[in-house]
Amino acid sequence: RSKIKSFVKVYNYNHLMPTSTRLSSHSESCVLGFRYSVDIPLDKTVVNKDVFRDPALKRKARREAKVKFEERYKTGKNKWFFQKLRF
Repeated sequence: RSKIKSFVKVYNYNHLMPTSTRLSSHSESCVLGFRYSVDIPLDKTVVNKDVFRDPALKRKARREAKVKFEERYKTGKNKWFFQKLRF
């Protein structure tokens, strides 16, 4: 199954627990939240905290993240990241 649903959220870094892992968009306050940490560089002009002001920009940011995740999935790197959680 290679269908990926992405989301974009803004987190305050002061409120993140040390056990929380994340995919950083190399921006100060925009983080894509996930179970494990994966280093996938995202375009700062597309994925940033200003995308929440316009729904079209938010859709574009989600699409950008989805494309990057699918690209990583198809290359076969980090297969554990895309496996179903066991709990």
